[in-house]
Amino acid sequence: MDCLEIIIPTYNRKEHLARTLTQLTAQESPVRDLSITVLDNASTDGSAEVIAQFVARYKNIKHIRHPRNIGGNANITRAFEIACAPYVWVVCDDDSFRWESWGEIQTALESNIYDCLLTRKNDLKGSSDIARIFRQCTFLPAGIYRTALITDGVLFNMYNNIPNMFPHLALISEIFNRKGSIFLPQGEIMDQCTFDASTGDGWYARGAKGAYLPQPTTHMFWTVGFVASLHLIQDKKLRAYILDHVGKHGFFGYIWAAFRANYTFYDGYKLNEKIVASVLNRRQRVEFWLACQGRKFLSLFLRKKSALNDRTE
Repeated sequence: MDCLEIIIPTYNRKEHLARTLTQLTAQESPVRDLSITVLDNASTDGSAEVIAQFVARYKNIKHIRHPRNIGGNANITRAFEIACAPYVWVVCDDDSFRWESWGEIQTALESNIYDCLLTRKNDLKGSSDIARIFRQCTFLPAGIYRTALITDGVLFNMYNNIPNMFPHLALISEIFNRKGSIFLPQGEIMDQCTFDASTGDGWYARGAKGAYLPQPTTHMFWTVGFVASLHLIQDKKLRAYILDHVGKHGFFGYIWAAFRANYTFYDGYKLNEKIVASVLNRRQRVEFWLACQGRKFLSLFLRKKSALNDRTE
């Protein structure tokens, strides 16, 4: 099957990478003969030696090592930039796979009618709703994409969206803007990734060591980056629809929970509120303001309660 290639961005997770490569090249793997490229972000933990072992055993595996760590999200973007097969599947270095349903993916690929093929449906919850699809695509390997869609403009948007943590959402946004076709699986190919907490998940862990990073970068959290990525969708009504349906409790519940969980941790950084507000319609701005005020009152109440408990102990 020459219509698909696999690219794996990686940095300093050699044990996970070895397990992922072992699954991809196993005898029962239907993708074992595909072109597989590992983009090594200047790992220092011996990942290069692990990759070399697989390269020596399998002629279809290629190792590209960057001379410097360009950051995790830039490495993801680089993966899409170098893709040359008709379809590309960018998978993480800690993924697990189920091959029982691969047949439907292969049939969909060979039909050559889809712009995106979903490999995982956890966030879909049995729905084909466009908001659920957009959220599902935040999980990098959840989509196999038509490489012809990675135009200069889309690649520009991907690089420009690196600070928002989801460069690959530029691609699904382009598909929405074009009203492209999306394949929804009956089965599921992807398991949940096995995140290695020991490597951390901040910007420094992604390769920004040795430099001062400004607060707009270090104080942005996932929800803010996700909402900011909606600027990539041209239709304002569609943006609003996605935000209203992305969570099971609507926009208010989604944004309330996100800011309640992260506001104190990120020192009440005001720019996060301004970034989110810039994407919203009027009604959502009112709901967002109410959510922020409620969160502030809750935070003040908890601080006062804590101080009172301290005095009575």
